[in-house]
Amino acid sequence: MAGSWEILNIENNNPRVLVATLTRELVTTAWAMHFRQLMIPNGTYTMLSGMPFDHARNTACLKLLEMKWEYLFFLDDDVGCPPDTIIRLLKHKLPIVSGVYYRRNLPLTPVMLRNTPNGPAWVTEYPSNSLIEVDFVGAGCLLIQRQVLESLPPLSNRCNWFQWQCDRTDLPQLERTSEDFTFMTHAQKHGYKIMVDTSIQCLHIGLTSSSVEGLRPLELKV
Repeated sequence: MAGSWEILNIENNNPRVLVATLTRELVTTAWAMHFRQLMIPNGTYTMLSGMPFDHARNTACLKLLEMKWEYLFFLDDDVGCPPDTIIRLLKHKLPIVSGVYYRRNLPLTPVMLRNTPNGPAWVTEYPSNSLIEVDFVGAGCLLIQRQVLESLPPLSNRCNWFQWQCDRTDLPQLERTSEDFTFMTHAQKHGYKIMVDTSIQCLHIGLTSSSVEGLRPLELKV
């Protein structure tokens, strides 16, 4: 059976997209079925495995810039998104925009946070079918415009935009963040907004799957 990207009617004016999947190489059947149905307009995909998450994401960024494509879409190997996710995110023409997926452990909230006087807090309530601004979002279903990577200075003397800092004991506690949250902070410091399309509801798939409907045993239903 052909994948959706193989049978999609591609328009010449569609921006070119690189889909980068971070994978541990063993994926669930449910995720594979979601990926098979994913529409990739005027684009291609690359699988990245065998390296730390921050290194994999930076590798994808460099690949996008080398290929001179216009957008980078990150899709983790445990996030199943609607088939038209990329098309819907592209329509916003935003530098950084994500879909919604939920944590697979408690508290069961979307993987997005806003800064508060007491530090970052999980976003537990949000309007449906809307475009909202947050301060942090996971990179499991994330679209980034090329210009973001071209304009952001690297976080160190290497070409890196994502940096794992959870184990950095030399940093204040609030700065010890995962590579995706470090990217969000860096982007915001340079004037970029972090946006989320709440109409794009994804499954976070493992031995259980999480979604807006709650935490459930894994079942193949796509």
